[in-house]
Amino acid sequence: MIIGLIPGAMKPYHAGHHYLVLKAIQECDHVIIFTSAKDRKGISGANMLQVWKELIIPNIQAEVRFVNSPVRAVWEFLQNPSDTDGHKIRIYGGTEDLARFSPDNLSRWAKGVNVTNVAQEEAGKYLRGVGPSPMAKGEWVRKSIENRDFASFKDYLPMFLKPFAKRYLNILVA
Repeated sequence: MIIGLIPGAMKPYHAGHHYLVLKAIQECDHVIIFTSAKDRKGISGANMLQVWKELIIPNIQAEVRFVNSPVRAVWEFLQNPSDTDGHKIRIYGGTEDLARFSPDNLSRWAKGVNVTNVAQEEAGKYLRGVGPSPMAKGEWVRKSIENRDFASFKDYLPMFLKPFAKRYLNILVA
């Protein structure tokens, strides 16, 4: 079985995150998103949790785990033989996060695990705004929320969330 792991704060969830989820769903038998319900830079963790439960989870084909630290949760997953034995593990993230799951770190902390950081293996697919990878970044989306710039906020969302953009934004600013 091929298991895709996607760690991230995802506050807020945007088209870049969704691109990773779609790639993982296409390439893996099972996908697990590790995210947190902690506050982050003006985004309430409780409000984002509401968005996940109402708008995101019902519309994606992935398991979502709410954890304290998404990166730590992936390392714990990789160190648990009952999670990894006999499975191929693929970690999905942007090229900006390559150091977190570098080949050195993976060989040191996930000994004997068949694990690949896809952004390391195929960097061209995961460069923001290159090819099909969308031009979206959490900092930009948070700025659009802060400025109450609905048009920009909506532009950063994946297609399935665009019809719910007003609801999404209203939850986040509540």
